[in-house]
Parts: sequence; C-alpha cells; structure tokens
Amino acid sequence: MSKEIYHLTYFNELGEECHAEFKTNEYHNLMELLFDKYLQQWGDCKGRAWCGTCHIQILEGQIPEEMDSDEKHTLSVIDSATENSRLACQIPLNSNLNGIVFKIEEAL
Repeated sequence: MSKEIYHLTYFNELGEECHAEFKTNEYHNLMELLFDKYLQQWGDCKGRAWCGTCHIQILEGQIPEEMDSDEKHTLSVIDSATENSRLACQIPLNSNLNGIVFKIEEAL
C-alpha cells in the first residue's frame, strides 16, 4: 500500500521560500520532519514544548489540533508570538498539513 505524498511551504529564517514533502506519520511531528530533512540546530528541548526554538507563524491554512497547556505557556513568554503562532514540535505530521504555509521564527 503506497502512502500519499503531501506538500507544505515554509519560509526559513532568511525569508527564503522552501518546500517539503512528507507522508502521514512519516515523523511524529512537524519539527522532526524539518529537523531531519531541511534544518539543523532546531528543537533544543527535543519536542517537549519547553524551549520555543521551533516557533512558527502559520501564514496560510489551519492546524486543527488544539494547543496543550505546555505549548500555550511557552508561546506566552515569546515576545514575537501571535495568534498564528505554534510550536512545530506539537503539530502532528498528517494530511491536515497538506498545503499549509508557515514562517519559521528566529530562535530565542
């Protein structure tokens, strides 16, 4: 059984438009996908929603999964956080991310 390939677009810290492909559940979350395939030195707390280094701003699309209290707390102490902010480590890698566009924020 072949899994469908999904696509997303992100703008890196330099403002460059980048594209990523993934399969549902290929990685546990968005941070793991980006760290493994595209970025280095990202996700200092290893996905625990404590550090904020995987802070992203959603530009187009929606993340249907609700934020838990750890993610809300971490975002509450990030000066640049907005209502469109999320932590990539808390976003499951699934078909809901197909076509989403986001910007990677500078690490704390």
